Amino acid sequence: MTTDQKTFRRYLLTVFDDQCSDIIRTMMWMSNHFQRWPHTVRVAYHRLSVPERNAVVREVLVNGD
Repeated sequence: MTTDQKTFRRYLLTVFDDQCSDIIRTMMWMSNHFQRWPHTVRVAYHRLSVPERNAVVREVLVNGD
């Protein structure tokens, strides 16, 4: 996993916990509040390809942590 993926993963897990482990709410919150993301997370997210982003989401869904 790349550094950018790890950065995105940490933030995704934080939001996932805040949203009571509901992935749909997590993805909606992240979409609706993109401008509130920390700058480092936004930069990392933009540097990731779609398959790299999907790999992070897949890992969180499968492993839950």
